[in-house]
Amino acid sequence: MQVDIAIERSLSVPLAYERVVPLLDDLEGTIRRFPKLKRLTRLGERAYLWEMQTIGSRLAKIAHDVSYAARYRVDPSRGLLSWEPLSGHGNARIEGAFRLAREGEHTRLDFAVRGELYDVPVPLMYRPLAPPFIQGKFTRLVDTFLERTRAALLEAKPRRQ
Repeated sequence: MQVDIAIERSLSVPLAYERVVPLLDDLEGTIRRFPKLKRLTRLGERAYLWEMQTIGSRLAKIAHDVSYAARYRVDPSRGLLSWEPLSGHGNARIEGAFRLAREGEHTRLDFAVRGELYDVPVPLMYRPLAPPFIQGKFTRLVDTFLERTRAALLEAKPRRQ
């Protein structure tokens, strides 16, 4: 079964934009904050294969070991990290953007992702429930990623000029 996902989430960090934008310099460190990431393999310049732990519930028989590849673009002047899928890798196609936005003395982290998961093993009787269930699981992963990123930013010491 194919399951589509589309998630948009935001979170405010009580730090000035200038303190947050260096986050984009550490692409791998930022990616590694994503929960359930089992393995991250570099495929080339700013291209990575993600292999994730099982997402869903084996008990409910709606579970999937997601893997996909993407190429990343970083544009610090726009506060933007974006990615597009690379074909021929894994069982999903995921694209999205992570954007930093000035919000007075704070910075807003905006995260948007969309894509398709392929070959999701779901028993026939659970098929109507699978898409919202899996979307909910992914939404929680995104929320956790944003929370981890905020915590890392708040713990980081300011750079000296």
